[in-house]
Amino acid sequence: MLNFFLEPQKNKYADEFTIINIPDHSTIWRLLGLMILEYANKTPDTQKVLKPMVMSLSMYLSAEYKRQNQPKAETLADQIMAYIESNSDSATLYSVAQHFGYHHVYLSRLLPEKTGKSFSALPLDARMRRAKLLLDHTDLSIEKITSMLDYSNNSNFYKAFKQYYGKPPRQIAG
Repeated sequence: MLNFFLEPQKNKYADEFTIINIPDHSTIWRLLGLMILEYANKTPDTQKVLKPMVMSLSMYLSAEYKRQNQPKAETLADQIMAYIESNSDSATLYSVAQHFGYHHVYLSRLLPEKTGKSFSALPLDARMRRAKLLLDHTDLSIEKITSMLDYSNNSNFYKAFKQYYGKPPRQIAG
């Protein structure tokens, strides 16, 4: 992350700025939206809520910067894994297949061969790692984290988290 802030990428149009192309469906946009809403609807706890959100935003931006600036000699499976990691809330087998220009049946066979996991396990792994990171390193409520991870409701998140980690989020939080 230090490189992200201290060694900006330069090009002929941007002097001393880091350029990151953020996909439309990125979690970064959702997080920015939550931050704007929190700031616009100020409460006495707004600064306490915004602080971990800024930290999360920095982590997401750093990960996106790293993803965009990795050497291009990755395997297809590595590229797909990176894409799923960045888009875990919206990645489906069909959308990933379309994004990379492959048939979904081919990817459904390739990924278990290369990763040892089915396609459906990969976005779940990314979401659960992100949830645990947010629980461990922020003061965000479980409800806010549920929203950030694009779960339709809290009970779906609780069920998935407990099934994945063997403990409910409240036992890990804090």
